[in-house]
Amino acid sequence: MVVHDVVVIGAGHNGLVAATILARKGLDVLVLESASEPGGCIWTETLETGHRLERGAIDHSMILSVARELELEEFGLEYISREETFAAGFADGRSLVFHQDLNKTIESLGQVAPTDTENYRMLAELGTALFDMTDSFGEPPRFSDLAQIASVLPNDTDLMRLLVSSSEAVADRYLDDAYLRSAVTMYGSHNQLAPYLPGTGLFALLLAASHGGEVARPVGGSAMLIKALLGALESAGGEVRLGSPVTAITGSGDGALVTIANCDEVSTRHVISTVDLRRTVALMDSPPNHLCEAARGLNAGRFNVGELKVDLALSSPGSTGFEPEANSALWMLQERTNSLARSFADIYLGALPSSPAMMWTSPSANDPSASPEGQGTTWLSAFVPARPNEGSWDAAFTEQATSWLLDGFAKITGHDLRSNALSIHVTTPPDWEERTGNPAGNPNHVDLTIDQLFSWRPPTGLVHRTGLGWLYLSGAGTHPGGGLSGIPGRNAANALLEDLSGRRGPLIRRLMDGPRNLLRGIRLYRALGSSR
Repeated sequence: MVVHDVVVIGAGHNGLVAATILARKGLDVLVLESASEPGGCIWTETLETGHRLERGAIDHSMILSVARELELEEFGLEYISREETFAAGFADGRSLVFHQDLNKTIESLGQVAPTDTENYRMLAELGTALFDMTDSFGEPPRFSDLAQIASVLPNDTDLMRLLVSSSEAVADRYLDDAYLRSAVTMYGSHNQLAPYLPGTGLFALLLAASHGGEVARPVGGSAMLIKALLGALESAGGEVRLGSPVTAITGSGDGALVTIANCDEVSTRHVISTVDLRRTVALMDSPPNHLCEAARGLNAGRFNVGELKVDLALSSPGSTGFEPEANSALWMLQERTNSLARSFADIYLGALPSSPAMMWTSPSANDPSASPEGQGTTWLSAFVPARPNEGSWDAAFTEQATSWLLDGFAKITGHDLRSNALSIHVTTPPDWEERTGNPAGNPNHVDLTIDQLFSWRPPTGLVHRTGLGWLYLSGAGTHPGGGLSGIPGRNAANALLEDLSGRRGPLIRRLMDGPRNLLRGIRLYRALGSSR
């Protein structure tokens, strides 16, 4: 039997990133994917009409650095940047546009929220300092690390209070305008957590901290990223097997035996699992107690949140009607400023939200090749109950939910997308679950609550390692979480390479962190001081 150096479970973008890094280091890498195509939450579909629909993830801003490190442009990956990054629109006609450039954003906000221009700048400085601080640890910070930094700051800086506050509370503290607060909290709720939940305060900083970086999508659709990763992996000697669901993992001191559904067995020295820890433990024949306990402590889908996607091929260019020059932006649409918060309350009870909130963008506005000339495409997404309080996601409820979403868009924008729709394509929470294997299709694998962040993601204290010399973890269930970043894949590959080379020295790094924490604290204090 051939013994591979590494078997990667899952051919989503994190699995392919990890596999490519390892294959380029000369390791024999095999990727096993249960689905008939790779990509996971990246799903691009081209219709016979020539319309290209982004059925899954669409914005690639977070993965740009990893894509460039891997030199994926050599495998056909090309990005289109956009200046208008995000926007928010409401049924009363109010709208806000956010740009790559912070100063341009503040200038724009001066026309609609003049009292908040400097407040927003302070929020951006605070968010940038805090995220730079957490990124600089090398390994995911422990909550005790953050508490240590907080301890060297003056008592009135309230770092720990910010972390355990709700997103709404942080926005209320720093911003006066209700529409801007609503945009900030909706952007932070991409994590599928209600903005009123304690422990979501960190997410209120995400929008303001996003300026300055490039915002881009691939020419030819998101699937071009997967195509480029496959090309890079294969050129390095790696292999991907599709339609190969893993049913069991039997570990030993020398590696593991991985069983596939067709009873085929693969021998390997190391395994990187990109599925969450609970599902990884369920595959193991005799998982150690510490992994079982960590898996039992994880929560996923606690708040009953799923995602409904409706993609449309249009006979004319896509537009919200708010700001024509910002049609390529990702729009956060709400009927009222509190619609998103109300939506989460309804969803928790299993009902479709009574006040619509959704995200909209037009892939063809950013990349004209996504539709025939003079036509367009629309990407529309909303949070819905993963489990309806009555019945299930059958054909009748799917039709009801689709009408609810399209009616909601019309209520907010004054435009009925069905009036120029050539075809409508719907993806429900069960559809996502079937495609990805995650309960309700949860793109984060496990909830992004504060007890499942940083070094608690997963709660083993070992991050991408497991305490077993042959098993490593990656994917959205590990630090830093969900989203299209490739960082969990890169981190897991680097952890394995460190262990193979014997370079790992976490104790030494922790001993050195004391003075570094002081320097981080000084920088954060400056940002916090300017925000008071």
